[in-house]
Order: sequence, then structure tokens, then C-alpha cells
Amino acid sequence: MRPLVFLISILFWVLGYSQSNKLTYRPSNKPIFLNGSGDTLSKAFLGGLNQPQFHTIDLNNDGKKDLFVHDRTGGVILPFINKGNNDITTFEYSPSYVSAFPNLKNTWVLFVDYDKDGKEDMWTSLNFGVVLFRNVTKSGDKMVKFERVSDFLRAYNFQDYPLDSSTISSDFYNRPTIADVDGDGDVDFFSYQAREGSLLLYRNMTKDFNLPLHPPIFDLADFCWGNFRDTSFDGIKLYACGYKIYRKHTGGSTLLWFDNDNDGDLDLLLGNADGKNLIYLKNGKKEFNLPVQDSIISYNGHWPVGTTPVNMNSFPAPYMLDADGDGVKDILVAPNQVENTSSVDQTQQVWFYKNTGTNSNPTFKFERKNYFTDKILDHGGYTAPVLQDMDGDGDLDLIIATNGDNAKTRDKKDRLILYRNIGGAKNPVFKLQDEDLWGISKDSLIYLSVTFGDLNADGKTDMVTGNYYGDLYFYKNIGSSTTWAFTTPIKNFGNIKVGTNSSPQLVDMDKNGLLDLVVGEKNGNFNYFRNTGSSTNPQFTLVDDTLGNFIVNEFDYNSNPPDFNSTGNANGIITDLDNDGKYDMVFGGEEGKVRFRRFNTINQTVYTEDSTILFDSAFMSFTTMDYGNKSRPAVGDVDGDGVKDIIVGNDRGGISFLKGFVQVDGILENRKGSLPAVYPNPTNGYSIKINKQSDEEFQFSLFDMNGKLIKTDVSPSGNITHHMVFAGLKDGIYILQSTSSNHITYFNKISVLGNK
Repeated sequence: MRPLVFLISILFWVLGYSQSNKLTYRPSNKPIFLNGSGDTLSKAFLGGLNQPQFHTIDLNNDGKKDLFVHDRTGGVILPFINKGNNDITTFEYSPSYVSAFPNLKNTWVLFVDYDKDGKEDMWTSLNFGVVLFRNVTKSGDKMVKFERVSDFLRAYNFQDYPLDSSTISSDFYNRPTIADVDGDGDVDFFSYQAREGSLLLYRNMTKDFNLPLHPPIFDLADFCWGNFRDTSFDGIKLYACGYKIYRKHTGGSTLLWFDNDNDGDLDLLLGNADGKNLIYLKNGKKEFNLPVQDSIISYNGHWPVGTTPVNMNSFPAPYMLDADGDGVKDILVAPNQVENTSSVDQTQQVWFYKNTGTNSNPTFKFERKNYFTDKILDHGGYTAPVLQDMDGDGDLDLIIATNGDNAKTRDKKDRLILYRNIGGAKNPVFKLQDEDLWGISKDSLIYLSVTFGDLNADGKTDMVTGNYYGDLYFYKNIGSSTTWAFTTPIKNFGNIKVGTNSSPQLVDMDKNGLLDLVVGEKNGNFNYFRNTGSSTNPQFTLVDDTLGNFIVNEFDYNSNPPDFNSTGNANGIITDLDNDGKYDMVFGGEEGKVRFRRFNTINQTVYTEDSTILFDSAFMSFTTMDYGNKSRPAVGDVDGDGVKDIIVGNDRGGISFLKGFVQVDGILENRKGSLPAVYPNPTNGYSIKINKQSDEEFQFSLFDMNGKLIKTDVSPSGNITHHMVFAGLKDGIYILQSTSSNHITYFNKISVLGNK
């Protein structure tokens, strides 16, 4: 009976009966974004990359290597599925696989198969200890699965009980390397620790003791692996260690073991904290015929020789994988440093060194600095988007406030980026037009955020900006209503100061025809300043310093003990999302999430949070999504379908797009412009053609009016039209359910005539 009731409710929808509506949001790959040259940014909505880590692993258990990208900024996980072309730049972003992994903040991640079952296991650092997650994916599983092996990995150190073992040391800042360094068939662990002052080899002893490979057993075998010291960022002192002495070092390192010369021992690539280069160290174990110990016999402080060497701001980290799908492992180099105490590259930050040799005899040639990132919208550091029709053509343009690439701006000359909508209200196409709109960078603002509105009733849109110091700047529009130009700013506008990191919005809170100000701040609260002046001479009076009686911050439950993050960096948009005549607040902050609160009137003491609006495709549930750090939403009807959409900025220099939908009686309804078109309809019962309205993958299910499933079909990505063939259907009404790769569901009524 339930399928029939369900289908009747669907039929009501397709026949146009009035039902209750609910607003909901889901990630989407639309609209189109172009760079300044007019090239499509096919990965525009990844949110940018700052310190990406690249690894290959089979995420969907189909036998092909997929791509796992982890960005240290905000601990964001970005999974990409291999659809058949092994070039990682063509892999398809698939956020649903995020749910397979634990919460990874500012740390390293490595995937190395330790139990030789052909499945990559995950190694990472949590709370300054090394944690191993075993890959326990079984045949038939649709997603990779992990099981934590132990709280922290430990190693024997040849002392008396109870000091005979200690936790394997590898903090979150440095990056270790894992491989079978001694060639005995089990993987060993090598880390470089500033606080312990040595290059430490943790040797895996499972083979020595004739034990199973799971679980691994380590001992601290070498306090000075390779018998060398690095004396500067590009200098090495060979044969310097003597008898297992500790080496003091104040920085950190990124490490990569690989056999560069096919002689059977592992050589080393090493990057230093605050350094710009990679050091190559040749292992002489084979040359010296050493039975156990490794010995570095030569080095090159500017790897690689014969091509453009690594020269990256700052703390480069190498990753070895087949990046271009030719069957040979290449090396990608990306920044490892998160703190901006020194210059850090935040755009063109993935250097590609193509292996023009073989896996056993590699030769690395520099190709370019923006591998994988050239199709991502990324302007460096944090982004604060605003949607505004700035040219009066009836569609929304996108303005992004950002601190830009730290290596170029040092976070002291924030600017505005303009993506002008050249496609129109119904089919938006945003093209990069200006990377320093109105020359705002000359004002040397830090932590810039902007809001627009007519503050002197002259019919032209003015601009108010927030900044690090917590006050506001006012920019009067001296251009026209369609061609904006601004005066030198009036500083300390309205004598408003809210602490630090002011984030303003002009909005008529009390709906009296005057623009008021709502200003978020670093502490996580929103301040409401009511306009007690006039439309031509605004005066702002503080009414409430904790609007809605809530603070934007969070507990970090991954720390031990859990730590309360007092930094909020509250920012948000107050608007009527669902057109019910009542205001809603969409807001973000330091915690990286996007949240929603509702309120009926301006006098409501507490705003009510609604966690049923935003669909998280990573966990397939309605919740609050996490975009890393410093989430900043902008709201507007981007695609002209009558439903407001959301663009989210973050701390990685990019944006994400959340499309607004109307949910009818629990059925997610996209507006009619995106509904797949079916023809001919009526049909003779033998076939139909379906225009999907996009080239993404769709799954189709056809039901009769008794709820019986008649046929399923899958239309792969890459084509817009799909031909669905039947064995022959009886006359009557059928329901076609179409589900996109973004898990958005549509319904069409199909009539069959003339096939009794």
C-alpha cells in the first residue's frame, strides 16, 4: 500500500496540485565560471587549495585508483573518482566519500599498504601520536572502509620495563615517510622530529619474528638514519652522526623515500620548514655493501638537476603518484606550511614534475606550477563573496573580498575580485573581469568584507567595508547607478567599532524603509545598529550587541581534552529565504560551517536554528556542512528560478555553490527549468528519449501506478540525451523518477497510448 500512496503523492505533484513547500539547499556544479582568458573552470566550486596533500587510493572499490586530496587549512577532504581516464585532473569530485574518513584537521595523511592485502591503509597524526587505520573494505562494498588499529602506535626502544616502549613520535607539523627501507617485506616508519632532535627510523619487526603483518610491531632502530646532518636549507654534512647521537634541530621536515637510481636501496627527498627547496640525498647502502645500516653518500640541495628546481614559498612537500595517467609515477610538490609567519604560496601552488623515465629509473622534468589547480576558482587566502547586480542588467554579479596570495600580498593589501555575469539571469556565466576592483588594495585593508546599499538616497549604490581593526569604512558612489565609482573612504564610519574583524551587512531590520547595520565580529557575536537618522543622513545606534542571543563558535571534540574555540569570526546574511515574509539568517564563521537561524520579528530574543535546510552530500543527511575555516555566505537568486541560492567563501581562497530547491511533501523538486524533458509523451510504449538538461550521470526508474518498478536505466555522464527502451508497455500512466549524480530527484508523468 505504501508504494501506491507514495506514487499518488508524486502524481499530485506532476499534475500541479498545491502542496506544502520547504526550502532546502544542496551542493551543485552550476553555474559556469570562466577565468580571465575565457577558459571554463571545471572545478570552480572546490573551495580553493592552500596546502594540498595528494594520494591515490581506491575509494569506491572498483579496482581503479582514485584521488584523495587533503588540505591542511581547515582539514578539508576532497575525494575524486577515476571514471576511466587515469589522469587525476579529469577525476570527478565526489564528496559522498568524505564520510569514509575520520575528522582530519591540520595534520599529515599517508596511504601505505602495511598488511600486503592490496588495499591502502591510512596513517596519520592525531594529538601528536601516530594512528593507523586498517583498510577493511570487502568485496561488494561501495565505499572504502577503515578500522582503527590502536590508539597510538608504539615502538620498543631496548630499555627495561616499564620504559621498554614509547609512542612513535611524529607531530602534525612534519610529514614522515613509510616504506620497506630494509627490504625484508614489511614497511618501516621514518620521522624527523624537532622536539626529539633526530632522524628516527622505526623498524618493523614482524618479519624478523615470523609474525603476521597485522598488527605491525616497531622498534626504534636508528637515531640517526643515513649518518648525515642538514646544516642549512640546502646544505648537508655527511658521516656526521658517529655512534647514534641525537641531532638538535629547530625546524621541521617533509620526507619521501624512493629508489631514484634503481640500486635496491631507498634514497630520500627532504624539505625543510621555512625553506624553499627540496634536498635529494643519495643512499650508499648498495655502493658500500652495508648489510643493515643506510648511509647517505652525496646530496643535491636544489632538486632536481637539469630542469627547474623546486623554489616554493614555503616548506615544500613532495608526493609521488601517477598524476597524468601514463603508468609512470610523477612527483607533485605543494606547500606544507599553514602558519603565515613566513611567505606562503596560495595560488599556483602545485608544481608538477613529470617522470619522463620509468618507475625503476625515473627522470623528473618540471612542467608547470598550477597542475590540477588551473581549473579551480582560487584567489589565495580567505574569500568573502557578495552577490550584487552592479551594472543594472537584471542579473547578479559576484564580488569576492580576499586577502589574495600570501606570497604576493603578505595579507596586508586585501582586494575585491569581480566575476561579471555575462550569461544572464536564467543561464548565468561568471567571467573573471577584475582582480583589484576599484583599486581597493591601495587602502591597505586587512580582513576585508563588504556590503552595499544606498545610504544617501541618491539612487546609487554605496559601499561599506569591515576590516581587522573592527571599524567600518564608507565609500560613496560618485559614478552612476550602473557604472560604479567610489570616493576616498570615510574611515571610522558612524563611530562604529566592534572589537576586531568587523563583517557588516546593510539590511532594513525593522522594515521602516531605512537601512540598518548588522556587524559580526571575531568574538562570534552579531551587533545590531538601528538607523535612527534618515534616508539621506543615516545615524546608527547600537541596539543589541548579541543579536539573536547566540555566538558563532564551537567545541573541538577531537582534542584531548575537548577544547572550546573562542574565535568566532561571525559573518552572515539576513534575508527572507523562503518568501514567508519573515527574516532568516544564514551565517558562517571560524568553525567553517554554514548555519541557518529563523526569527519572526526584530524583537525576538532568541533566534531558532534550523538544521533541516542544508543537505550534506558527504554524509547524505540534512545537517550543517563544514567548509574548513572561516566560512562566509552570500545569498541571491543566481540562476533566476525564483529561489535564493548560496555562495560560500572560506579560508582556502575559493567558493562553493549551494543551489536552492523547493521540497514538496518530502520530495525534492528542482524548479521547472531543470526538470528532465521526456519525448514523445504520450509514447507508444516502446521507447522514450530524455533530455537531462545537463551532462551529469542520471539514474532512471519507471513505476506503474501500483508502485511496481518496471525498469531501471543509467545514463552516464558526458551526454545530455538518453534513449530508454522498453519491452512494450500497456496503455496507461507511468511515473519516471530521475536522480542526478548530486542526488537530486525529479518526476515526470508518462502516458502510453496505442499499445494495448
